[in-house]
Amino acid sequence: MNFNLIGHQYKAAMRSPIFGKSLGIKLVMGFVFFVIALELLGFAFYVGTALAKQGGDPLNELLSYFIYFFAVMLILRSLLQKLPTMAVTPYLLLPIKKSRLVNFILTKPLFNVLNLIPLLIILPLLFPISSYLTTGQIWLVLLTIFICDIFINYLAIYIKRVQIKYEIVFYIFLLSIVLFGFIDHFNIIDIKSYSAFIFQAMIQNPVLLLVPVFMFLGAYFLNYRLLLGNFSLEEFSKGSGSPKGSLSKLTYFERFGKIGEFMMLEMKMVVRNKRSRTQLMMLPLFALYGLMFYPKGDMLDSTAFLIFVGLFMTGGFMMTFGLYFFAWESGHFDLILTSNTSYLNYLRSKYNLMVLSALLMYFLILPYTYYGAYILLVNTVALIFNIGVNTFLLLYFACNNSKYMDLSGGSAFNFQGISSQHFFLMIPILLFPLIIYAPFGATDNSILGLGLVSTVGLLGIIFHEKLLVAVTKRFISKKYKMAEGFRIKS
Repeated sequence: MNFNLIGHQYKAAMRSPIFGKSLGIKLVMGFVFFVIALELLGFAFYVGTALAKQGGDPLNELLSYFIYFFAVMLILRSLLQKLPTMAVTPYLLLPIKKSRLVNFILTKPLFNVLNLIPLLIILPLLFPISSYLTTGQIWLVLLTIFICDIFINYLAIYIKRVQIKYEIVFYIFLLSIVLFGFIDHFNIIDIKSYSAFIFQAMIQNPVLLLVPVFMFLGAYFLNYRLLLGNFSLEEFSKGSGSPKGSLSKLTYFERFGKIGEFMMLEMKMVVRNKRSRTQLMMLPLFALYGLMFYPKGDMLDSTAFLIFVGLFMTGGFMMTFGLYFFAWESGHFDLILTSNTSYLNYLRSKYNLMVLSALLMYFLILPYTYYGAYILLVNTVALIFNIGVNTFLLLYFACNNSKYMDLSGGSAFNFQGISSQHFFLMIPILLFPLIIYAPFGATDNSILGLGLVSTVGLLGIIFHEKLLVAVTKRFISKKYKMAEGFRIKS
């Protein structure tokens, strides 16, 4: 039976009309993953060599970082790993137990490409320090990595599935990550020592490996019970306290007439559809981007780099969401074109939402002023440029979108509605202000450079109505081509 199910899944994938059309993108992404794999191999071998040179007990030092490794894997799997699914409707008409279908779905994560990451890291890492270890220790380290990573795999899947029904789970998960980073950064708890103690105990006493085995079985059982109890889409989509219903009570934007109605419709679309909602849930992560660089003092010396970070934090959500403007509404784009409304108001509503998102992100990152008033200045300049220039660039480039986008799918590894142009368009959006600043940065006139960047942004804000009119004209010239592309649902 399982072999038949595997055969059906293979045929469905090969016969899908999307397979041939997305083959080019898959090849490009495959090459990217290949390069990343080589970099991981090289990095792991470098770290292993450094551990071997420092002497002492390299195994204990290695084990002290295991908890960080699994925390990163949990985040990566939660963000990138697609939920294992299958079209179950045809099988529900056959004499096949639901439990068999659920178990088949839950075996798919065992063959995920992300499962290779631990091997790509641990094998070249162990090789330089192998002379310090016995053969038994090497095998126990590999077994520990394997068991714990499988547990992390199914834990991430459970979190993502529960998050579909109760989105508060995502924010609890995000808060836990932030709390973990806070505890580690300020050395409230010596996490490295606990990590070394726990994993050293497992290697010295292999019986303790039963603990992560039981944790994996528990995660598997939770996934099994969740899928079996919510086997139909209608049951699984129900949830209490979901923001999907809360927006219906929000009437503030209706005060702004047609523009407010469009803004309200856009916000409802975001929270009611899985793919757009995934983008919304990434918003807090953009605010945390600065923690990767600001605590490192040497990063604060490069104003150009600070501008890049500021642009990404204040405009990250605006950019990732704005590049797919109009494609988000591809399912009902014909209705928009035939409605009795002004295209200018339609585009103005999108502009206003981008401005609001940039302002929201700006206030979220105000605490970074802790690292210096200069950070606040640079982020303010980045905000002005995002509002005055990048908003219009996004609207202008979005008029080239003509690929249908299914909003019911997730974002991770989902390339439907995405073309290579979306990757290339991020380059001018992020590099344009850096090009403006570059001559002044080269001559150590940072303040003048920041002044010119902000001046360009202010000019865009002052003349935003004229720029909106220009973008509207482009939209009108492209609307029929976009509508024709959106009708091709493949």
